[in-house]
Amino acid sequence: MESNFKISPRVLAHLGEDLIKNESIAILELVKNSYDACATVCIVEFNFQNNKLNEIIIEDDGVGMDLNIINNVWLVVGTDNKKDTTKQSVCKRVPLGEKGIGRLGIHKLGKKIELISKKHNSKEVKLFIDWTKLETIKEIEDFKIEITENEIPEYFKNTTGTKIIISDLKANWDRRQLRNVYRSINSLNSPFDSTNDDFKVIVESNTDVFTGLPDFEDIKKAALYFAKCKIQKDKITEFRYEFKPWDTLIKVSEGRVKTEQDFENFQLQLSRGKGRKIENFSLEDFKIGTIEFEIAIFDNDSQILNYANIEKKSVRDYLKENGGIRVYRDGVRVYDYGEKGNDWLGIDLKRVHRVGGNISNNIVIGAVKLEDRSKSSDLKEKTNREGFVENEAFQAFKDAVSFALDLIVSERNIDKEKLTVLYKKHKAIEPVLSDLNEVIEIVERKVREKETKNEILKYLKRINDQYRNVKNVLIRSANAGLNLSVVIHEIEKITAGLIGSINHKEFDKAINLTLQLEKIIQGYSVLIKSSSVKKGKLNDIVKLAFDNYEFRFKDHNVTTIINNSDLTGYYAKSEAVSVLTNLLDNSLFWLSYSRTKNRTISAFVTDQIKGYNSIVVSDNGPGFKIPPDVAIKPFVTGKPNAIGSGLGLHIADEMMKAMKGQLRFLDENEIKLPEKTLELNATKAIIALCFRKEK
Repeated sequence: MESNFKISPRVLAHLGEDLIKNESIAILELVKNSYDACATVCIVEFNFQNNKLNEIIIEDDGVGMDLNIINNVWLVVGTDNKKDTTKQSVCKRVPLGEKGIGRLGIHKLGKKIELISKKHNSKEVKLFIDWTKLETIKEIEDFKIEITENEIPEYFKNTTGTKIIISDLKANWDRRQLRNVYRSINSLNSPFDSTNDDFKVIVESNTDVFTGLPDFEDIKKAALYFAKCKIQKDKITEFRYEFKPWDTLIKVSEGRVKTEQDFENFQLQLSRGKGRKIENFSLEDFKIGTIEFEIAIFDNDSQILNYANIEKKSVRDYLKENGGIRVYRDGVRVYDYGEKGNDWLGIDLKRVHRVGGNISNNIVIGAVKLEDRSKSSDLKEKTNREGFVENEAFQAFKDAVSFALDLIVSERNIDKEKLTVLYKKHKAIEPVLSDLNEVIEIVERKVREKETKNEILKYLKRINDQYRNVKNVLIRSANAGLNLSVVIHEIEKITAGLIGSINHKEFDKAINLTLQLEKIIQGYSVLIKSSSVKKGKLNDIVKLAFDNYEFRFKDHNVTTIINNSDLTGYYAKSEAVSVLTNLLDNSLFWLSYSRTKNRTISAFVTDQIKGYNSIVVSDNGPGFKIPPDVAIKPFVTGKPNAIGSGLGLHIADEMMKAMKGQLRFLDENEIKLPEKTLELNATKAIIALCFRKEK
């Protein structure tokens, strides 16, 4: 016996009301239909009666439909009319719809639908749907649609187009919801494209419900950091970052611009990774096409925002509702990237994992623009219109945008740090202590009763001391954590080599690797031992750190240069080795990432820096990519993909201070480097660890 599927009338409700997430998406689907119909203007009208939203009208000046299209396309669920999404329409647009079910979003909005449409040289068609009938019928064939043709057009007398009137609305629309829908509709086009004569959406109402909503052009004046770039194949081909301080920020002498010409080629090559591993990748492996990315970044801190010539609450309210990075294809938005709850680039997640140095969705307005569907066909929209199918192409697309964003944020952090130092009483240097000092100043100035003042100051001093103690303990702990990843990485590699040599019966090699493993464990054990500041040879520190890295130097084909010296200094052994280890780890990363040839790391002991005996470390890599004064701030990193914690140099600086020494950044003109170091061009990323000669 043979049988067949039967379709319940409820399927229409499931495909429309249940599949479409919310009213905003339902309306946007209808607006997209207007785009596909070659409209130049689409008007979305919200009509009220007795202070209640009574009907929603969507009208366009597109090509319209005749009776045949209504019957054989519009009323056919899942039609293949738009199946070939690369085929252009008569107005040379690639259709936005793919599944042929977007129009069922009407069911999400209201129970009664009236549609009027007219095609060129055809009769005007009028259609009426009462969705409430679905509740009483059992067979889909019994769901009757009223269609009439007007010999004399009632509405489209001299034009073509489509008008949809939705009434008996399902949702109880409040003012906030309506304003959110207004925002969603107006975000259909990128805010950075000020003019789009090809397709324009107008939102209207017979009330003042949309009055007072701010415009992006006004809000944009409160942004400080701007960037735009173009990503093609395996790299960023165009890049422009600009810091535009307001005229009111008089302590800032000028802004700053950086373009692709200011970067080395390897910095613009697309890369991605997790943990310590980074790999390059290319968009050429997929049909994604060129990606254009533009962003405005704001500073939400009151002490900075106070200088903007715009009302702070307006900026914050706008960013709260509109903040995020949205995606546009064919000039029209792909929903719902950039909406609340859709942190598709993991921006807020990165901020949680790293306390500073990152942005958040509520301080950015961004637009990612893709080419038309014929060139980005591997990015397929989900049936429910909530973004792209998360396939390999989408992951590559997301990774490319994230890479560009990290590059932009790295530049923004440099300028943000300048503002912080100039306008926030050096809170970035001592974020807690500066606040406590400010409180102490206020108490001294405003509390007149002596006994009360002394009582408050006593507690503040105690808090100050406790904070310093906690900070010192945490810095030591953080440093141990940073070095733990290095230890694990070293041991994993040697262990893998040990297993391989045993399996291949290379027992001499196995013995050597075992001794190497023991040496590394013993070397790193120094880092966890408590040590006090004592006088000792600086070469002992160099030898221990370089011995710990011997296997990694071989693995990365790195030549090392060290000198013999009897110079001494005052240091705590575990801290000093740890700081030098951190510098060696940074050098190895950049030498590897930049694909530097003839990789070389130099460390020599010298007395050239007045008042100190120093260990000077340098390499032949790309050098520092962020200013030294910014590099030592916590949570600031120049590494790609934001893979670094941004704590390494900050902790190194703090630990040198704790030993009453200094961490100094030098250029090759400030110090005489050894001949071998100069010969192998290890003159980049020069850092001096300066230790006291005397107590």
